[in-house]
Amino acid sequence: MRFADIWIGVWCVFEQDDELHLFSLLQFRETKIATVKLKIESAISASYSARMQRHDWNDLKYLLALHREGKLIEAGRKVGVSDTTVARRIKMLEEALATTLFLRSANGRYEPTDAALQILSHAESIEASHAAISAISGESTNRVSGSVRLSAVPVIVNRFLVTQLPLLTRLHPDLSVELVPSSDNLDLSKREADLSVRFARPSDGGMRTKAQKLGEVSFVACAAKSISPEHYESLGWITYDEAHSRLPQARWLESTANSEDLRAGLRVTDVETALQAVVAGIGKTLLPRAVVLSDPRLQAIEPEDCAKFPSREVWMLSHVNQTSRVSITAVKEWLMSLSWH
Repeated sequence: MRFADIWIGVWCVFEQDDELHLFSLLQFRETKIATVKLKIESAISASYSARMQRHDWNDLKYLLALHREGKLIEAGRKVGVSDTTVARRIKMLEEALATTLFLRSANGRYEPTDAALQILSHAESIEASHAAISAISGESTNRVSGSVRLSAVPVIVNRFLVTQLPLLTRLHPDLSVELVPSSDNLDLSKREADLSVRFARPSDGGMRTKAQKLGEVSFVACAAKSISPEHYESLGWITYDEAHSRLPQARWLESTANSEDLRAGLRVTDVETALQAVVAGIGKTLLPRAVVLSDPRLQAIEPEDCAKFPSREVWMLSHVNQTSRVSITAVKEWLMSLSWH
């Protein structure tokens, strides 16, 4: 309602009175208009407040974003959602308030209505209050917190993740990571883990699991540094048991041990056990090149001929419904930044 309309209404009320009434009205019109304006603004504010009580206050961030950016796509980028989500949330807000909040102009921009402008002032106050509360409590809106359960085979946990975990904890000090060393493929759909890192591309997981390649781990033959190099050739090969004989490094070791007729008399089921066996001087085997180079107890054998040794792909598995969790996103970004060579 415009205040000019209020003036016309009041004029009609006094139209039948004498000149004294007209003079009085003219003399005090500023006071009366100011009073009526205050009452209307109070009524509007109370009306919107009552309606907002029935709606999600989080929708205000979409209102602010569209007002500031002018277009749905840019507003969506601002709050980290799609343009269709912004449009849907604005529509829900309009229905809750029983009013139109934006009109699309000829140049394609969304312009706020008078009703939206009045709500925006309150929304900006709420936004400022939220930022102030976050500052007082010491919690930045960009700070990542929460707990993420990450599963991987023992050698990846112990030799890759643990050693590079300080990079993640320094970046996100409020984030807690639970590392689960396991050779079993934990079920992400049952929330046995939030993320999983595996050797080789997974063949299971279903439609609700997303797989992403992180890199490749190259293997190299190695022995304990405590053993003299002239004895390397006579060392037996530490191989894998029958259940793990299809692993790339297991096939290479079995073939080489047969051709050279050199066996250490020990079969293992995982890389971590093979590593400890090598350190103990039991024999030689294949280990990830990055692990050998970083462990002062190990010595690479024939490092100039690494091309003949196998390599294994490293894959990350995540649940498709976890994209909204910033804690999981932070851990995924960290995993993708790691060096696996």
